[in-house]
Amino acid sequence: MRKALTLGMVALCLLLLPSWLQAEIYVKGILHIEGGYRYGHNVPDSEVVNEWWFGRDKVSFTSSGWRFDYSGYGDWRLILDQEKQRILVVNMTSKSFVEIPLPMVLTAHVEPPLPERLKDFEIDGKVSEAGREESVLGKKCAVYDVAEWMIRRDDRFYDRRRRIISTQDVAFDWKMADKIHQWVASFFNPRSTYLTELGKIRGFVLASEEEVFEGGSRVGFSFKVTEISEKTPPADIYGPPIDFLKRGKLGFLELFAIRGTVYGNPLY
Repeated sequence: MRKALTLGMVALCLLLLPSWLQAEIYVKGILHIEGGYRYGHNVPDSEVVNEWWFGRDKVSFTSSGWRFDYSGYGDWRLILDQEKQRILVVNMTSKSFVEIPLPMVLTAHVEPPLPERLKDFEIDGKVSEAGREESVLGKKCAVYDVAEWMIRRDDRFYDRRRRIISTQDVAFDWKMADKIHQWVASFFNPRSTYLTELGKIRGFVLASEEEVFEGGSRVGFSFKVTEISEKTPPADIYGPPIDFLKRGKLGFLELFAIRGTVYGNPLY
């Protein structure tokens, strides 16, 4: 009887543990960016560390190692909390954050005249299945070829060619990571045809090869997940650090920096 009571108490304590003390899924990947001469600067090859924490109804994405600070880049964290229906945009470099309730009201969370300027932008693209499978980290993956570009009025730019390798064989809700990407893209008016094309890609991206063409130059990127494990998350990973300053709205350079962080644009 005493043994049964003890086991019952242990089980109850485990259920009552705060979420940040329980093991959750941690994912780490490395984004390699080719160096070269761009915008008056000779930049070396560089590597950015991308990290995800997947909890129940929430995901935290952190991108760190961006060294091109004069273009607005820094280390960023984007947090989607489906339970609280919010997205937190955390600038880890300036130690500030913006809290955005969902569904988002654009004019309430970006600085004027940005809502009007954003009306000039669109994103379009096409996705095709490569017709074969590959293996990454011992997981069976599908392969997709993706062409994407942005449009400002009649000017097409940021043409990107991507080969994406993704899998659904993961013990977390990979669709939450997609929702962060979709939220960032939503600022730039993605065409309905583009969203339909993106819907063909199923699973979490474990590896990719990309190249972006802009201003007559080419920049290459490669990405690969190096770790998927079960760990206890840091206490503040799903919220802003306690000493960070809360701000009301996002500015134009911040918004493009966030897009560059998520999509790896060569803005330096």
